[in-house]
Amino acid sequence: MTNLRTLVRSLVTFGVVAAFAASCGSDDDRPGNLPHASGGGTGGGDASSGGTSATGGGGTGGKGGTGGTGGSVDASGDSPADVKTDSPPADAKTDAPPADAGSDVDAAYCQNGTKDGDESDQDCGGAVCPGCDTGKTCASNGDCASKKCNTSKLCDPPLCTDSIKNGNESDIDCGGANCPLCADSKTCNSGQDCVSGVCSGTPKTCQIASCTDNVKNGNEGDKDCGGPCPTKCSLGQGCKAASDCGSQVCTGGQCKCPSSMVLVAAPGGGSYCIDQYEVTYEQYETFWQAGPTYNLAVCAWNTNYTPSNDWPAPLGGKKYPVRYVDWCDAWAYCQWAGKRLCGKQGGGAVAYTDFASANQSQWMNGCTAGTNTYPYSGPYSAGNCIGSDHPIDGGIQGPLAVDRSSNKCQGAAPNLYDMSGNVAEWEDSCNGSAGAADDCHVRGGSYQQQQTALECKANRVQKRDAKLADVGLRCCFP
Repeated sequence: MTNLRTLVRSLVTFGVVAAFAASCGSDDDRPGNLPHASGGGTGGGDASSGGTSATGGGGTGGKGGTGGTGGSVDASGDSPADVKTDSPPADAKTDAPPADAGSDVDAAYCQNGTKDGDESDQDCGGAVCPGCDTGKTCASNGDCASKKCNTSKLCDPPLCTDSIKNGNESDIDCGGANCPLCADSKTCNSGQDCVSGVCSGTPKTCQIASCTDNVKNGNEGDKDCGGPCPTKCSLGQGCKAASDCGSQVCTGGQCKCPSSMVLVAAPGGGSYCIDQYEVTYEQYETFWQAGPTYNLAVCAWNTNYTPSNDWPAPLGGKKYPVRYVDWCDAWAYCQWAGKRLCGKQGGGAVAYTDFASANQSQWMNGCTAGTNTYPYSGPYSAGNCIGSDHPIDGGIQGPLAVDRSSNKCQGAAPNLYDMSGNVAEWEDSCNGSAGAADDCHVRGGSYQQQQTALECKANRVQKRDAKLADVGLRCCFP
């Protein structure tokens, strides 16, 4: 506003000076050019010799110009001392912008602490200034930040139910910090505005949920898994139903280990599940009665999964570990149960030479926790795991029930038992793919063996088709 006034002052001053220069700049002393005592005289003379000054000095012989009011002119023809050429007219609104003022003038106009111009309230409303806040005076909806001017001519607050895009909404009645999330295809500023959690495109819009958008959305159990997605959710991930989880167990909104398994920390991070006990006759019988078939090439010779001895389970033996099963029987049972024969960390078989590496072998890590020689810490104790020297009256004639009341042979996780002794267990770690004659690792020792064979790292090997009295199985997941 100051700059504008300075410009006006300069222009007006220049105009006045120029006018006086035109009328007084000649040395002509003809009577027609002599100044009158009052500002409103009429002059003689023709038009060409008449006065042109705003003071109204008339020439002789022509009609003089119309004089100004209230001023006098001295003999020199100069302007009177009390003329204020930069003063605005008496009715001017000096803080309102001119009609053609630029945006810098508008900004000052809308920030001068006065209701002026076309504002509906102080510094708001009208065609130029920002919309008015809730409770401010308005003439129409356009005067309000909420675009809502009520019948009392006051601005209403923005609501998430007013069918207007206002407040911090990204689209009509949705998005922003307070309103419901926006549906697919609605305008958004970020994924936080959208039901799908995904905002992209030009212009930005809410996208349809997909199984590849790296966001948990739609009916997914967790990010890009479960629900309609082909990938099942892993241990520890979220879930809405058991079907979301690879383990088929959803407890408290989280995928957990299958029944009768315990969670073991994997080396380097992550975890996996391993059977709490060796597989029992009761569990294996349910599998056997289901009559499943599998087309594993190395087991093409195995036409059924029937144990070679002690079948069906001996009287009272349902809770004892199943025996007389070969590698293919063990592999098939774990597949049927939705698990797998314990193998390599992260999936697949353990390389034949890596069986004793806790970083590679799920079974080895479960037995040692990466550090122990036996499932328990410290030196060998004949009273902990069921070996041939276990101090039981009458000697050991076979394995003990897995759910016995006292079991000191606990492994790398709470409630993980008999990783050493009782019966040995097949592992997915073989030296070939020829079939029945392949050598495969059998882990953990058995009730028939002593201290050295009961170490977690003991290297015992049997043919893939062997069915032995002291060998059973245990499964892992995944």
